[in-house]
Amino acid sequence: MKMQIRNRTLAITACLALLTGGAAVMMLTPDQAGQIEGVGEECTIGIASGRATSDGRPMIWKTRDMTNSDDNEVVYSTSGDINYISVNNAGSTTPWMGLNEDGFAILNSVSSDLDRGRRGPGNGRFMQMALQSCSTVADFEKLLDQTNETGRTTQTNLAVMDATGAVAFFETGDNEYWKFDANDPAVAPDGYILRANFAVNGGGRGGIERYRRTTELFKKFLAEDGINHRNILRTQMRDFSDRESRPVQVPFPGLWEDDLPAGYIHTGVSICRSSSVSAAVFQGVRPGEPVRLSTMWVMLGQPATSITIPYWAIGPTPPESDGGSTSLLCDIALKIESLLFDLEDYPRLIDTYKLEDSRGRGLWLRTFAAEDSILTAAEALLEKWRLQTPAVEEMSKAEAVFAGYALSVLQAGYQDLLTFVPER
Repeated sequence: MKMQIRNRTLAITACLALLTGGAAVMMLTPDQAGQIEGVGEECTIGIASGRATSDGRPMIWKTRDMTNSDDNEVVYSTSGDINYISVNNAGSTTPWMGLNEDGFAILNSVSSDLDRGRRGPGNGRFMQMALQSCSTVADFEKLLDQTNETGRTTQTNLAVMDATGAVAFFETGDNEYWKFDANDPAVAPDGYILRANFAVNGGGRGGIERYRRTTELFKKFLAEDGINHRNILRTQMRDFSDRESRPVQVPFPGLWEDDLPAGYIHTGVSICRSSSVSAAVFQGVRPGEPVRLSTMWVMLGQPATSITIPYWAIGPTPPESDGGSTSLLCDIALKIESLLFDLEDYPRLIDTYKLEDSRGRGLWLRTFAAEDSILTAAEALLEKWRLQTPAVEEMSKAEAVFAGYALSVLQAGYQDLLTFVPER
């Protein structure tokens, strides 16, 4: 076996240096950071063990950033030994985050500071292999060992969890990897680990602004009511910040630059970015709970424009989520996005007053209320189902109801925005 687990204490120390603004961070100018942000697929991700979450269930999560594929779908695949659901580019079979019927989940963020091989599966194809064949994190580690020998073209941070409560990061290069176990207090003192687009063992700085900001948010979550899917979905995944990782309020009551309209903000280095195309939180199960209740909470489209819907790895997803060529949910989110990012010469700037104006009106008034209704209803169903395992048909019906409702709300929100004049 060629796996190398380098000195984790040094690795974590290096990671903390990034956060605290040590010499390595201060060497990175805003212009250099912007160049790093220009890499193709970039994401903000994290993992948490049950000891860090509010309900004792493990979680992994990802905000997916992509510069050349806005159309995302939630699809069901029977292409391997184990069936799974995943977020894919529309029309593609390659998953970029997913959950299989055995409760194993995986997602990634690109880390181009790791060595890349010349043969073998790349980031997406390797995740597909894992979803098709792995039931546990231990199975996944065996797959890594096997492909260490045969080769990979991966350059990525892979987050995985399973129905046993195991949850870990694997910084994964061509023929070596490094494991970070969220259940190991020496590695994750507070039970969670965060990443953007750098590997601790790669020495890069990709996404450092997003990493700093998400670190501050999770410190706050842990100190208050714990880490849970709700505060990640609503607060972390819709967070706006500047190049210094300082939060930017919505609505933004000022001028980002003198020649720009009031309320527009730059989102190029935010967690919620102009290039964000989907986001998901994967919530596992406690020991003894039905594996099929492992949940993938998904926003299709730019998170500020979307509504969260729960999915389970039980069968085909609703047509609103997986259409003939594109997802209707993602289609309408893209239309909304075009009205929010409406300055042709400044495509990374969003009009925050269309999200929420000075009188509390705007898109979020409608979409957040609908999302709260979906989350509350889904949580009530999950509580019932944990007492008595539901039929697949009942779970599929719930998915369909939630997807149909979300689509109708987003369509109404889009129509409102066409004539909405925010009060600044």
